[in-house]
Amino acid sequence: MKKCWLTAVLLLTTCLVMAQSPAVIDSLKLKFSKAKTSEEKVETASVLCRVLMNVNMAEADKYGKIMSEEAELSRDRKLMVKALIIHGERYAYYAGKKEYLEKSSDYFNKALQLSKENKLDKETTRALLGLSNNNIYLSNTDKALNYTTQAFAIATALKDDSLQVEVYNSFGSVYQVKKDRLLALRNFLNGLRIAEELKPTKQQEAWDTKNDLLRKSYRNLSGFYADIKEYDKAIDYATKAMDKLNMTKGNGGKYNKAIDLNYIGNLYAMKKNFDMSVFYYEQSIKLADSLKFNQLKVPAYNSILNQYLQSDEPQKALDYFNKATELKAYIINFGFPHVIDQAYAVIYTGLGQFDSARYYFAKAAPLFETSATESNKIAFYSQYGKFYYKSGDMKNAVLYYEKAKALADKTASLEWQEELAKYLDTAYGKNNDLKQSYYYNSLYHQYKDSLQKLGEEKDLMQMELADEQQRQERIAEEERQALDKKHNLQYTGIAIAIATVFLLLVLLGIFHVSESMIRIMGFFAFIFLFEFIILLADHRIHEWTHGEPLPVLGIKIILIAMLLPLHHWLEHKVVHYLASRRLIIPKGKGVWTAILPKRKTLNH
Repeated sequence: MKKCWLTAVLLLTTCLVMAQSPAVIDSLKLKFSKAKTSEEKVETASVLCRVLMNVNMAEADKYGKIMSEEAELSRDRKLMVKALIIHGERYAYYAGKKEYLEKSSDYFNKALQLSKENKLDKETTRALLGLSNNNIYLSNTDKALNYTTQAFAIATALKDDSLQVEVYNSFGSVYQVKKDRLLALRNFLNGLRIAEELKPTKQQEAWDTKNDLLRKSYRNLSGFYADIKEYDKAIDYATKAMDKLNMTKGNGGKYNKAIDLNYIGNLYAMKKNFDMSVFYYEQSIKLADSLKFNQLKVPAYNSILNQYLQSDEPQKALDYFNKATELKAYIINFGFPHVIDQAYAVIYTGLGQFDSARYYFAKAAPLFETSATESNKIAFYSQYGKFYYKSGDMKNAVLYYEKAKALADKTASLEWQEELAKYLDTAYGKNNDLKQSYYYNSLYHQYKDSLQKLGEEKDLMQMELADEQQRQERIAEEERQALDKKHNLQYTGIAIAIATVFLLLVLLGIFHVSESMIRIMGFFAFIFLFEFIILLADHRIHEWTHGEPLPVLGIKIILIAMLLPLHHWLEHKVVHYLASRRLIIPKGKGVWTAILPKRKTLNH
């Protein structure tokens, strides 16, 4: 089972993609102070309140309030809905905390109601997708699917490709949580296909939208393959997503790259390639240092600590966590102090220092009870139960394992259900309650069989994926062949047309036609011929150079330097010959008689 004790922090730090350095924040504040229209003020404040969520929560709320006030004063319904959606998005960054997730959903619901009342279809779609995403996190997959389906109907009616990409990605995420992996993959691939086919204008904003959609699609596919433990494919797609940052103007791409480096490190950690995971974590920290932005180091610090815990090295984890002042300061600053206590409790349990572990578990428990989401509570109760089991208190071990099991049943988390049934079987056995031990042993084997069946379905799905990939490759090959056939027909048609033009040119030299007419016809005939030669060469040049501008330019300069003199010389010679009237047919003679040379009679 995947063990992530800092679940809340992992979720919030992955949202640092919006974060910027203090210098950038200052420039945004300056831009806001100079904004004059309501649209400018709302737009700048919306960026600021999202950015500051990862830097200073109080300031983020301050600019969020200003954004809402400006939107209300404008009485522009689009701006009002936009402000509500921005609030929903920024609070969703901290989905690990129940209070923030509830705030996020409340804002999305308000945005949904207002956008429907004013027939703002795009805004309605975005609000629906926000609600779907929140319900995915809560494992309310039926609600999430319902919201995404509503969004799909609107996006399809609008024929908005960008929205359709978002909707397909949302479908994919829902089906991934529902464990319907083939449908998840198909939807992710549909989103990627539409994103790839987008043909934006030359405006940078349109290209940024396309790159952003491609990046999201690659990240989703990376997460999909990580979920089915195809880590190499997951890393491939994560690398493609990171490569898209090279097309981002300004420093924004560098900030996001630090997050991507950490994410790829996590994939290598899942693959148990700890050398490579540490390499990527260190690269992420180094990049954050170069940007002079300490908060950007937090995800990598968090990942390193989790790696020590997952590899069962509690002493290394303790040494590292004691020195991780920036990580702890970040966690406290954003209202998760109980996560620090949870971390120390888990570490001291691993070290067998039970008095210290008991102290930190007791300290963390109240906030987990009141503010944690159900998924985080399951992990905490399970860890608390493990502490009591290791310390020999079977009664309390059973109590916390049962609390975790009840939540696992509620969220239908099969992996947790299997693990907790196993723990309860052992704990009840140690407590000499053989009846309950037998009951949970039976449950454990039921869950294990279900997971094994899922494993078989996974193997079947992988076969289906391979078949689907072959099918897509076959379709692509058929399309390529059809395109080649179409091009060959056109090339053949052009060649016949050129031959016809030259035949007409020769006929002009045979009959009584003005010299000007021959020269004009000759000019167009040779333009036609040499442009066709360049067209044929151009295709090969792009193949050889892979479209690189400098090599293409160099080869074309050489080609034109060779063909241009030949073009002029050949055109001059042919046109001059035809215009000299040597092919004009004498009266009473045939065409071939005029063209073929006369035989000389020999005198014997």
